[in-house]
Amino acid sequence: MKKLILTLDYELYGNGSGNVFRHIIEPTEKILAIAERYNAKITIFFEVIEYWKLKEEWKKGNRMGYERNPVAAIEEQLKWAYSKGHDIQLHLHPQWVDAIWTENCWKVNMNKWRLGDYEGVGDNSLVNLLKRGKETIEVLIGNGYQCEVLRAGGYNVQPSQALVKAMREAGLKIDSSIYPGGKETGSLSKYDYTTINADLGFWYCDKTLETVCAGKSDVIEMPIVALPILRLQKYLSMDRIKSLLQNRQSAKSAFDAKTSQGKKCSMGKVQYFFQKEWQTWDYCLFSKGMHNKFLKHIEKQTERDLFVLVGHPKSFVSSSGLEFLCKKAQNKYLFDSISNYLNSCNLK
Repeated sequence: MKKLILTLDYELYGNGSGNVFRHIIEPTEKILAIAERYNAKITIFFEVIEYWKLKEEWKKGNRMGYERNPVAAIEEQLKWAYSKGHDIQLHLHPQWVDAIWTENCWKVNMNKWRLGDYEGVGDNSLVNLLKRGKETIEVLIGNGYQCEVLRAGGYNVQPSQALVKAMREAGLKIDSSIYPGGKETGSLSKYDYTTINADLGFWYCDKTLETVCAGKSDVIEMPIVALPILRLQKYLSMDRIKSLLQNRQSAKSAFDAKTSQGKKCSMGKVQYFFQKEWQTWDYCLFSKGMHNKFLKHIEKQTERDLFVLVGHPKSFVSSSGLEFLCKKAQNKYLFDSISNYLNSCNLK
């Protein structure tokens, strides 16, 4: 039976804005409630550097505008999610490494946006961030839990040689950052996944995450499903519009970064919407029509049995899309977590 893995990037906005309760805790609670009704398991990618920063400030006595402890709320929710059979894995946005709280908001280092070419030293070296992040999750969950999966912030794993080496040293076995067909050349994200086979559910890696290894290896790439669609179609979803309005400044910054190369004039930015782009299967934003399009795509797949979807609680403004997906998929596909798939298929 074909398997769908619902993953959730558990985080604030990339520019440091957002509210832990409004943009993480409350929407995640709704997502997990829907998952519970359909016996679906969620693989939660926990942004740990952001969590470390919140914890440091709270310990200093800085309430950061919160009426109750956001750190405790995060910890309680993740432990509860694990108790219900969900998966907790590692998510890293290196722009948070140098983040400081100032003038009632977070200031992140936008020059350290990409994990693939991140160059930290000492405690903040790439390998030490991976090791500490893995340990943070394992200590938080307890019970001998093993964190083995990584997702890079903004899908930025290129160049991936150093990342693969650091993953091995840290004991991480799977990356799930790549979406075949994807390409970004903006001022923040830079990657090119256009030559990667979009029909593979996973592959073994040797020196890079993008290259398929001939035999088994100790590192696996588990890509996110993506299809080429007109950008205008992507932005016409009512849920996406509501999500963009929820944090206008972050949305504007992201759009400006995407259209910064060769699209300085207004006409260039208009043309941007009438070009095709490989779109990840985002279950928090997709309309019923988009879910149908992707479901038809996987129905045509005869040899592939694994399909990874992505979502973000900060983007979750309506339950209708996820409810529709779960109803359509519950009798045809099996919802799984990455950890369970890793163990049941003996991929290690």
